[in-house]
Amino acid sequence: MKTFSIATIAAVVALTIVPSFAAEYDNENDTIVGRSKTLVEVALRERGVVTSGLEEWGGLIRAWVPNEDGGTSMQFFDADTLQPVSPGRS
Repeated sequence: MKTFSIATIAAVVALTIVPSFAAEYDNENDTIVGRSKTLVEVALRERGVVTSGLEEWGGLIRAWVPNEDGGTSMQFFDADTLQPVSPGRS
């Protein structure tokens, strides 16, 4: 019967845990239209728009904005200027 050293067990555990941390902090998940999601959220907040989520949507930024009644609505913003836009309109 083979026995495993503590170092071997620790290495196996580390190799299984590290990839999950790496995925959590993946830069791709933290950017939107090539910019930091946090900075986009801050810029929108400075314009009076508080968001609960952001994503790229057909060249625009789609934001989920909490309503006063407890719901959430979608609002769309130009990816460069962060000005509100209606999807499908140029």
